[in-house]
Amino acid sequence: MIITTDDVCPENLKYWHYWDEIKKNNPQLKVLAFVIANYKYEQDISKSEEFISWYKRRIEWVVVGIHGYDHSPDLPPEQERSNAEELVKKSLDILKPFLPDRVIYRPPGFQRTIYTEPMLKRLGVFGIAYQTKIKWLDTKEVIGNIFNSHCCNRFFNPVTKLSELGIFKERRRGQ
Repeated sequence: MIITTDDVCPENLKYWHYWDEIKKNNPQLKVLAFVIANYKYEQDISKSEEFISWYKRRIEWVVVGIHGYDHSPDLPPEQERSNAEELVKKSLDILKPFLPDRVIYRPPGFQRTIYTEPMLKRLGVFGIAYQTKIKWLDTKEVIGNIFNSHCCNRFFNPVTKLSELGIFKERRRGQ
């Protein structure tokens, strides 16, 4: 199973201690964290000492993916805007120091158009994550069995409620 979490930004890093607890009880855990590059045009992640420190402490078990540029609730979904490609390009530029070689993009709100995948290919993005699957754009392989959550206390499957869902059971040594 691939574990993902959306809406990672400086504002939501306060919820990451839930993931740290899950990791402590599940040492093999790896998380694909979809990061907002410049949340509400106020939180350029590459300039956030808090984010950089967070990333360095978890580099062994967290893989960064792109979750949009601004993720602004006051604007139309990013992939429906006329400057969608520019926004993804800006996200790539900001997040570049944190991204793996095979970059994955998850559109905010899972909103996309018929232009999203061709645009991602042009920009060198290797995959697109939907709610329950990842599609690799270079090989066309589709991987299911994705568990998606949110790094906040709202939306579906918020990290604050994961222990209540029983998804990650506590594992003790020797089990």
